[in-house]
Amino acid sequence: MPLGFSEIFFHIVWRTAAASDGMNAPTRKIVKNFLMDFGEKYGYEPIAISVLEDHLHILAKLLPGVAPGLLVETLKEELNQYLKKTLAMKNPPHWDDGYGIVSVSRAHIDAVAQYVHQQEKRHKTNRINSTLERVRK
Repeated sequence: MPLGFSEIFFHIVWRTAAASDGMNAPTRKIVKNFLMDFGEKYGYEPIAISVLEDHLHILAKLLPGVAPGLLVETLKEELNQYLKKTLAMKNPPHWDDGYGIVSVSRAHIDAVAQYVHQQEKRHKTNRINSTLERVRK
């Protein structure tokens, strides 16, 4: 990673592909742990992560020299390889081609972190933020 200063906070969401089975509870835990534990390796500092059956949310700080779109594609690919090869998972989730990424101001980090942490509750009550859930134009 290049040395430098970065204060770019972002929220990412991506979904499993329509034809993919949903992620069960053990898989969701593995995915969350991977995203929390390997953030620095891939260029981000995780703040809040939530993994649901059919999609996931990441709130993080981008490290210097990292392109956000490339980060998402790398995470999808590396996570898939980790599940297949390291854990020998026969049917890992297949990711949709799309994703959503928005910048988050320092002033809104706590609110977005709370939103990420409350994902299950919010989806059950249909109290979702369309900007933070969008994966396509």
